[in-house]
Amino acid sequence: MTGPDARPLPSGYPDPAIARSEEFDYLDLHIRMTVTPGERFVQLWELVDDHPARWLGNAFRVDAEPPCLYLTYRFEPHFSRLQRDALARIAAKFWKP
Repeated sequence: MTGPDARPLPSGYPDPAIARSEEFDYLDLHIRMTVTPGERFVQLWELVDDHPARWLGNAFRVDAEPPCLYLTYRFEPHFSRLQRDALARIAAKFWKP
Protein backbone atom coordinates (compact mmCIF):
# COMPACT_ATOMS: atom_id res chain seq x y z
CA MET A 1 0.00 0.00 0.00
CA THR A 2 1.23 3.46 -0.75
CA GLY A 3 0.24 7.03 0.00
CA PRO A 4 -0.28 9.00 3.17
CA ASP A 5 -3.73 7.46 3.84
CA ALA A 6 -2.56 3.88 3.42
CA ARG A 7 -3.26 1.75 6.47
CA PRO A 8 -1.01 -1.20 7.21
CA LEU A 9 -2.42 -4.67 6.85
CA PRO A 10 -2.80 -6.68 10.05
CA SER A 11 -0.07 -9.09 11.06
CA GLY A 12 -0.47 -12.40 9.26
CA TYR A 13 -2.50 -10.99 6.38
CA PRO A 14 -1.50 -12.74 3.13
CA ASP A 15 0.23 -10.91 0.28
CA PRO A 16 -2.61 -9.31 -1.73
CA ALA A 17 -0.62 -9.84 -4.93
CA ILE A 18 -0.94 -13.64 -4.66
CA ALA A 19 -3.97 -14.25 -2.42
CA ARG A 20 -7.42 -14.76 -3.85
CA SER A 21 -10.12 -13.00 -1.84
CA GLU A 22 -13.85 -12.51 -1.65
CA GLU A 23 -15.96 -10.29 0.60
CA PHE A 24 -19.42 -10.86 2.01
CA ASP A 25 -21.67 -9.89 4.89
CA TYR A 26 -22.50 -12.49 7.53
CA LEU A 27 -24.66 -11.67 10.51
CA ASP A 28 -23.42 -8.21 11.56
CA LEU A 29 -19.90 -8.61 10.14
CA HIS A 30 -18.31 -7.63 6.85
CA ILE A 31 -15.88 -10.48 6.14
CA ARG A 32 -13.08 -11.08 3.65
CA MET A 33 -12.01 -14.62 2.90
CA THR A 34 -8.46 -15.13 1.63
CA VAL A 35 -6.62 -18.15 0.32
CA THR A 36 -3.13 -18.38 -1.14
CA PRO A 37 -2.12 -20.95 -3.75
CA GLY A 38 -1.34 -24.35 -2.22
CA GLU A 39 -2.99 -23.63 1.15
CA ARG A 40 -5.64 -26.00 2.45
CA PHE A 41 -7.39 -23.47 4.67
CA VAL A 42 -9.23 -20.19 4.26
CA GLN A 43 -8.44 -17.19 6.43
CA LEU A 44 -11.36 -15.03 7.58
CA TRP A 45 -10.84 -11.33 8.29
CA GLU A 46 -13.21 -8.75 9.73
CA LEU A 47 -13.36 -5.64 7.55
CA VAL A 48 -13.84 -2.14 8.92
CA ASP A 49 -14.40 0.52 6.25
CA ASP A 50 -13.44 -2.11 3.62
CA HIS A 51 -10.02 -2.62 5.22
CA PRO A 52 -8.92 -5.78 7.07
CA ALA A 53 -9.02 -4.94 10.76
CA ARG A 54 -8.94 -8.25 12.66
CA TRP A 55 -8.40 -11.92 12.01
CA LEU A 56 -11.61 -13.84 12.69
CA GLY A 57 -10.25 -17.35 12.25
CA ASN A 58 -9.61 -20.14 9.75
CA ALA A 59 -11.78 -22.61 7.94
CA PHE A 60 -9.87 -25.87 7.57
CA ARG A 61 -10.56 -29.39 6.33
CA VAL A 62 -12.24 -27.48 3.51
CA ASP A 63 -11.96 -30.54 1.27
CA ALA A 64 -13.90 -32.72 3.76
CA GLU A 65 -17.48 -32.89 4.90
CA PRO A 66 -18.15 -31.23 7.20
CA PRO A 67 -15.51 -28.51 6.97
CA CYS A 68 -14.21 -27.11 10.27
CA LEU A 69 -13.96 -23.59 11.59
CA TYR A 70 -11.65 -22.11 14.20
CA LEU A 71 -12.65 -18.67 15.50
CA THR A 72 -10.60 -16.45 17.77
CA TYR A 73 -11.64 -16.12 21.40
CA ARG A 74 -13.07 -12.67 20.62
CA PHE A 75 -15.58 -14.00 18.08
CA GLU A 76 -16.26 -17.58 19.25
CA PRO A 77 -18.95 -16.69 21.84
CA HIS A 78 -20.97 -14.71 19.28
CA PHE A 79 -21.63 -17.61 16.90
CA SER A 80 -23.94 -20.55 17.47
CA ARG A 81 -22.92 -24.00 16.27
CA LEU A 82 -25.23 -23.68 13.24
CA GLN A 83 -23.78 -20.28 12.35
CA ARG A 84 -20.21 -21.62 12.59
CA ASP A 85 -21.10 -24.60 10.40
CA ALA A 86 -22.71 -22.35 7.79
CA LEU A 87 -19.68 -20.04 7.77
CA ALA A 88 -17.34 -23.03 7.37
CA ARG A 89 -19.36 -24.21 4.37
CA ILE A 90 -19.23 -20.75 2.75
CA ALA A 91 -15.45 -20.78 3.16
CA ALA A 92 -15.19 -24.32 1.75
CA LYS A 93 -17.11 -23.29 -1.37
CA PHE A 94 -14.77 -20.33 -1.78
CA TRP A 95 -11.69 -22.55 -1.37
CA LYS A 96 -12.70 -24.88 -4.20
CA PRO A 97 -11.45 -23.32 -7.45
